Amino acid sequence: MSGRDADAGGGGWDESLPRVVGLLRAGLPAPEAWARAGVAVPGHQAGTLDRAVAGADLLAARTGAPLASMLLAIAGAAADAREADALRRAALAGPRLSARILLWLPLAGLVLGALVDARTVRVLAHTPLGWALLAVGAALTWAGRAWTGRLVARAGAAGGEADAVVVASALVAAALAAGASVPGALRSVAEALEEPDLAALADVVGVQAGTPRDPPPERWEPVARAVLPAMAAGASPVASLEAVARSAARRSRTDAAIAAGELGVRVTLPLALCLLPAFVAVGLLPLLVAVVGGTLGG
Repeated sequence: MSGRDADAGGGGWDESLPRVVGLLRAGLPAPEAWARAGVAVPGHQAGTLDRAVAGADLLAARTGAPLASMLLAIAGAAADAREADALRRAALAGPRLSARILLWLPLAGLVLGALVDARTVRVLAHTPLGWALLAVGAALTWAGRAWTGRLVARAGAAGGEADAVVVASALVAAALAAGASVPGALRSVAEALEEPDLAALADVVGVQAGTPRDPPPERWEPVARAVLPAMAAGASPVASLEAVARSAARRSRTDAAIAAGELGVRVTLPLALCLLPAFVAVGLLPLLVAVVGGTLGG
């Protein structure tokens, strides 16, 4: 999920959904509320929040769950996602800039060699050894760029695993508040969000005393931990699910910050193993060859 998932009007869901909620609470039917707010119900797109909004609309029509409360829950999740995304981008700004600068290191080596001794360019352009050094430097630079790109992408995606738990927990809590059974709420939300593992969790909890026959799917363990004890005690798991949503949102932000911190250390690996050797291959070694050759020739 990204804080940038947005409605058709271009705003974030945390900004647009409260407009719909206000109209719903004023007594307007859902289709008219969506239209008057200028917000389009999304299709089942790739974004988790988009699927959640579409799923909430579907869930309200099928189960009678209050659409306003579900949209407010999604708006809260969207606000959490936007905050986590902002923190993630801020924490990654330094390491990303360092990575981009380091990617120019081999070219800087080539320019430096040419400035120190113009014969460096002749070595690279007109000798088999120079061609080999250029090939090695290019290969190492490509490997360094690919490696660094993967590290940055992985750090940027950190924390996203918890986002689906945030939305699903909020929607299940809303469905339960509307009177649905726990397995029924889980299955309805799983269908709305297109999450088959969440439907499998419905089978896990659909037993007496909340004792699972099989372990719950790993991704949905926080939801299971919220639901199973409450079922065993004959209590409503709504409060526990809301706590799970808040906890998952905090975990998303924490994981993103940790990943950004680790990136600053991990980016030194492609630097040491790829970019610095490329710098030596296209900068220092041709310069050494030019200087030694010029000295011997002189």
